[in-house]
Amino acid sequence: MKTRKEEKDMPEYLVLLKVNPAKLVETLEAIRKMEQKPIAGVDMQYSINIFGRWDAGLWIKAEENAQASQLVRKILKELDGVTDVYPIPTFPHENTAST
Repeated sequence: MKTRKEEKDMPEYLVLLKVNPAKLVETLEAIRKMEQKPIAGVDMQYSINIFGRWDAGLWIKAEENAQASQLVRKILKELDGVTDVYPIPTFPHENTAST
């Protein structure tokens, strides 16, 4: 089991998803029901609806880039309505401002 520091240090990704409009409701429901640990080494933080070029997003933490890529392949294979996936590695900043 990972310590809190190890989880905090895991790289984070925003995974953008395009969804077939004819399957939007079913696909969004399937995204909401994804496991918190959809594959080994990946922790699902939360899913979001997006308006614009993309339809949905996942905020995840992955131990390594390979595991994030593995999740992308799983999404394309298992979520029938997903037509495109765009993972973005992110680098969060800690708020160091003091009041």
